[in-house]
Amino acid sequence: MRIKIAEVVGENCSSIDDGGKLYQTIHKELQSGGTVELDFTGVQSIITPFLNASIGKLLDLFEKETLMEKLVLCHISQDHLRRINEFIDFKHEMNSEKTTLKMMKELFEEDDIGDIES
Repeated sequence: MRIKIAEVVGENCSSIDDGGKLYQTIHKELQSGGTVELDFTGVQSIITPFLNASIGKLLDLFEKETLMEKLVLCHISQDHLRRINEFIDFKHEMNSEKTTLKMMKELFEEDDIGDIES
């Protein structure tokens, strides 16, 4: 599947709604194991709310490596590529920290370490 982002959301990828449109367009294809090519021809700007509602939401469903393998970025400027890669790295780090905290909390609760009564 190939998606021309400028045709789906316009030349400025800025809002949560824009990110949601992209997410809705591609997530089923990725869930079924397909590959999605994202064509950035004509895209002028990409900002965080858009990335959170599209790629960020995908990172909640797929491992970073899987997403990087299944999402192919085409005709993308170096600045946009850098921004997306930095976002993916940041989001992956945040997800990893959440997982670690959850595991630690479960471990403490299992060992009754978290709830010490006076």
